[in-house]
Amino acid sequence: MMHSRIWKNSSRSISRIKKKGEDKLSNLPDELIHRILSFVDAKTAVQTSVLAHRWKNIWISLPFLNFHSSSFDHDFLFQDFVLNFLANRNSDSKIDVLKFECTGDELEETGAPTVDSVVDYVASKDIQNLTIVADYVLESLPRLFTSRTLTVLNLSNISTETSTFEFVSLQKLSLVDCKFEIRDVEILDPFLGCPKLSFLLFDCCQFYGKFDKFKIHAPQLTELSISCLRVDEEFDSECVIELFTPKLRYFSYDDPLNLYAFSIQAKLHFLEKLVIDVDSSEVLNALDNTEGTKLSMKFIELFEAMGSAKFVYLSPDVVKVLSLFPALFMGRLSPFTRVQTFKFIVDVYSSFPLPTNVMAYLLRGSPGFTCYRRQGSYTAKQSG
Repeated sequence: MMHSRIWKNSSRSISRIKKKGEDKLSNLPDELIHRILSFVDAKTAVQTSVLAHRWKNIWISLPFLNFHSSSFDHDFLFQDFVLNFLANRNSDSKIDVLKFECTGDELEETGAPTVDSVVDYVASKDIQNLTIVADYVLESLPRLFTSRTLTVLNLSNISTETSTFEFVSLQKLSLVDCKFEIRDVEILDPFLGCPKLSFLLFDCCQFYGKFDKFKIHAPQLTELSISCLRVDEEFDSECVIELFTPKLRYFSYDDPLNLYAFSIQAKLHFLEKLVIDVDSSEVLNALDNTEGTKLSMKFIELFEAMGSAKFVYLSPDVVKVLSLFPALFMGRLSPFTRVQTFKFIVDVYSSFPLPTNVMAYLLRGSPGFTCYRRQGSYTAKQSG
């Protein structure tokens, strides 16, 4: 009898605890529930419907949607889930952020309806932030051009024949491992239709086609990063990158092979940080006078155009190349006039000789600064 009473009392206590916990969950405002579920993928969000009665259909109105193929054992299960999720979602609910990531090998063969359905769905919504990571030929990209609310777009691994972007409200664009099929043109100006663009990232992108000039016309751009830009899978030494970015504050260029020639069409008065990381060890060993002169002049002309930078970060190979052709910078004014911090992009314990003539050329235009060695980097700081 005693054991029976204890069991009954325990059962009632557990029920009260469960009910109390469910009441607490049910009393949470929708905005907080949505915020909590924004940190999990869509599959987990659906599974939370068992936590409380009020949560049963909360997933159909989520403004933050995260679709990840890693949550499923097979790609076709992931694709079916995405299609069913979108079909059963509350059509009147807004979408602020949608992330779609599928890295499976079967996507190209069976996933077309999934990716295209996602694009079609968000094109009809007032979405603000969209991420698509998929090894897929995205022919439906132009459908997004009708969006008046999209401010952030991240694309990775996609291929497209779209060579221009036309987003009237877009502010941030990240392109990673993307492939673009373009027609042969003299000037490629892909961002002219994005008047509000303030952040642009290129990382390992390929352009297939012929053009002489790659133009970035972005009057509102403040941050620009270019890494391993390729034309027909090669470094196109004849290509010129033309910048019209008068509000630029941050510029980063990273390439293991070489430096493109830059044509700066507007003074960069607001530039704060400059990062140039060119690992040219193989190129250095094979440099002849002609190629070495060209590369050195590219560095010099780029520095002169970006001389207002306060924080300068260079790879050691930049200085090594310049040191081979001192006649090119002797007699020239120092390009940098406002340097506060100067560092080499090296490992903490790296050590290498510094040619004094190159360092003098780079830093003598910033009077009142002292240089010293610290942890494998050279730093310039204002004295006094």
